[in-house]
Amino acid sequence: MADPHDLSRRERQIMDVVYARGEATADDVVAGLADPPTRTAVRTFLRILEDKGLVSHEKRGRAFVYLAVLAREKAAAG
Repeated sequence: MADPHDLSRRERQIMDVVYARGEATADDVVAGLADPPTRTAVRTFLRILEDKGLVSHEKRGRAFVYLAVLAREKAAAG
């Protein structure tokens, strides 16, 4: 698992949206960012965060719903 402190600015912003909502789709992340990249870019960032072991996803209908693997407190303490 990647160090949660070793993320790019955009990865941290996306993780903040996931933590704030509890779970999030790519559309939720786009809606939750003040200066969002494209939905395609958000999906790419979410896949990278999943590869780093920081989020996991469930498929619900046609959407992938992403959840944080670590509680925010544990990630911050890490």
